[in-house]
Amino acid sequence: MHPTHGGYSGVPEYRRNQIRYGIAFVITTAICFAVTLISAPQTDWPLYIGGWAVALISVGLALSHPSLWLLAPFGALGGAILVRAGTDGLDDGIGPLLLIPILAVAVYGSRRALIAVATCMVGAVIVTQIATAQGSVELNPVWRQDLVLAVMATVLGVVIQDLVTRMRKERNLAQERGRIIEELALTDPLTGIDNRRGWERAIQRSVGQARRHSQPLSLAMLDLDHFKEYNDTHGHQAGDDFLHKVAQNWEEMTRIEDHIARYGGEEFVLTLPNTGLDGARVIVERLRAALPEPGENPETGITCSAGIAEWDGSETVREMVGRADKALYEAKNRGRNQTVAVEASGPDGD
Repeated sequence: MHPTHGGYSGVPEYRRNQIRYGIAFVITTAICFAVTLISAPQTDWPLYIGGWAVALISVGLALSHPSLWLLAPFGALGGAILVRAGTDGLDDGIGPLLLIPILAVAVYGSRRALIAVATCMVGAVIVTQIATAQGSVELNPVWRQDLVLAVMATVLGVVIQDLVTRMRKERNLAQERGRIIEELALTDPLTGIDNRRGWERAIQRSVGQARRHSQPLSLAMLDLDHFKEYNDTHGHQAGDDFLHKVAQNWEEMTRIEDHIARYGGEEFVLTLPNTGLDGARVIVERLRAALPEPGENPETGITCSAGIAEWDGSETVREMVGRADKALYEAKNRGRNQTVAVEASGPDGD
């Protein structure tokens, strides 16, 4: 059975749960074995120690080799039978012990595996009774009770399997819904790129990385010139389409490590990790040149102004944004359609 069929999100989660439940299984089995030893009137030590060895070796192999996971419940069953034979004996049957593999398969296995294991358990009870019968093959009351317990355990296992699978799938669905809701909260619905909230999360990671590795970090604010006039002339739908096209084009043109987001209105913010002012200027100029050419739409009249600031290694994000915004307004005041890069000492325009 593939883990996802049992409601797991994938193999890693299945593996983690297998280890966690395996440890709990070993502890529970050890307690039961110890209680059996204490309550036993006399102990056959070879059988008792052999039961411990079979159980522990089987569980250890199952944990180290996930494809052999069935060794755990069947090894534990074999160990439990040996322990019981060495302490209380098998005169009272092994009915409760049959729950070990059946319930284990109910949690980890498929429906087909559960039915197969239950069938094997019933067959084992019948074969054992026939093999130990002395001149009669009729089932005594104890072994008939074991058969009833095996059937009841199978029904219980089916119910548990359905409940566990349903709970896992509901949990995975809730996690997926949460991921989608978070993604929507960080995405600008108009342009399809990150919104300001998404950018704020990304810039914090970029600043942290630049601080840890002593790398440069640049920030650019880009604003579309005359966009309001275009919007009023051609309508809001045309303006929305233009913003979407610009955002998608710019996102495709940036590097994998870069991050572009819609800051608000017709203003965009671009984070450039491991990039100084000169490199940032080259990237921004390439983006500004990617706006629709007059030949494509001669009536747009839209250009782009940009302001760039490089992180000085100690300032806050708010201070860096303030310097980039100051550089953007300087570009606007100089006549728009240009880039201004601001350093700590003052602006430097192109």
